[in-house]
Amino acid sequence: MSDIHPSAIVDPAAHIAGNVRIGPGAVVGAGVSLGEGCELGAHTVIEGSSRIGPGCRIFHGAVIGTEGQHTNIEGAEGGVEIGAGTVIREMATVHRSIEEGGLTQIGEKCYLMVQAHVAHDCTLGDEVILTNATTLGGYVEIGDRAFVTGFVGIHQFIRIGEGVMLTGPAAVRKDVPPFTMTDGNPPKVRSLNLVGMRRSGISSQVRGHLKEAYRIVFEDSKSVEEALARIEAEIPAGREVRSVVDFVRSSKRGIYRGGDRPPPPEVSE
Repeated sequence: MSDIHPSAIVDPAAHIAGNVRIGPGAVVGAGVSLGEGCELGAHTVIEGSSRIGPGCRIFHGAVIGTEGQHTNIEGAEGGVEIGAGTVIREMATVHRSIEEGGLTQIGEKCYLMVQAHVAHDCTLGDEVILTNATTLGGYVEIGDRAFVTGFVGIHQFIRIGEGVMLTGPAAVRKDVPPFTMTDGNPPKVRSLNLVGMRRSGISSQVRGHLKEAYRIVFEDSKSVEEALARIEAEIPAGREVRSVVDFVRSSKRGIYRGGDRPPPPEVSE
């Protein structure tokens, strides 16, 4: 049985699964679906076509599924989809897609901290962490297990690769390649995110392949095309290396390059 505070406003057309808790003053609109065991804090607002997966925790004052911040919205809009086990902290905002049938998507077990903002049509993979006051423009894509620290503003249409650790404050206007540690303003790739890769179960052999791939990209090639051709010819094409090649090849805004900080030494397992 769900626990809904008497002062909450829940549209009769909303779908509320079992064991949901809805706090005082919360607003749940007609198109909303709340999965099993969701928790909504006081004065949260969820509108539009918003599907919230089971076990999500949404804290006080968060706003999900409202209209995107766009001056040219015409006709029907899309919705929001949030994966199971995601946590959205106080005053965070997630806007619905401005495309008919489109989605703003947040994966499973993500953690959005206080005042994080996810704009319309963004796509976040699983286990993404956005810390306080991180701001995503429209159509931003963030890969699985990326970690973005506070006071980072990411321009619309930018991609952040899987396994990235992106440290602010920074204004991000280019793509950030997978598995890197990137910081500064403007940002620069400082090293591989070795700790994150080990925690994800990426073997030391594959980490070595990724180091070699980025050495070719940043130091040993005159062009991106030459670098990618060399990686494909010289390095075993495992999933992670293929992820880097595909990411760099498909970049439309270019990627951030290496900085002057040497990579940390590899730690034996």
